Amino acid sequence: MSAIAAPSDTTGTASALRRLYFVRFAFAIVWALVMFTMAKEITPVGAVLLVLYPLFDVGAAIYDAKVSRSTGSPVLLYVNVAVSLVTAVGLAVACASGIPAVLRVWGAWAVVAGLVQLFVAVPRRKLGGQWPMILSGAISVLA
Repeated sequence: MSAIAAPSDTTGTASALRRLYFVRFAFAIVWALVMFTMAKEITPVGAVLLVLYPLFDVGAAIYDAKVSRSTGSPVLLYVNVAVSLVTAVGLAVACASGIPAVLRVWGAWAVVAGLVQLFVAVPRRKLGGQWPMILSGAISVLA
């Protein structure tokens, strides 16, 4: 008689989070390439793309909170949701004021969201597969 071990909740969570990090990375690359083609001025399409990025982050944080509920409190992920929603609104307003205003809003968001990512990912590193989130958080804070 043989027994097949069912995957643990932790394994399933780690796998789901790895997929999420891959999707976030792919989205960031495509988004950056498209934005790079519009770098000279803020067009209506560029403004939509600028607002879309933090909204994508909202969706990713909600998904993260859902799949990682068993690994700890999702409070910081919900903080990230709130910060990213405020950022989306701030970017929409800043787009009317020009690139310097957009960069100020984006920079503030990068620091805050990066710190939140670090505070979430570092304690979860025992899960495995948290290095992309740790690196992303660190890069956001430093950039």
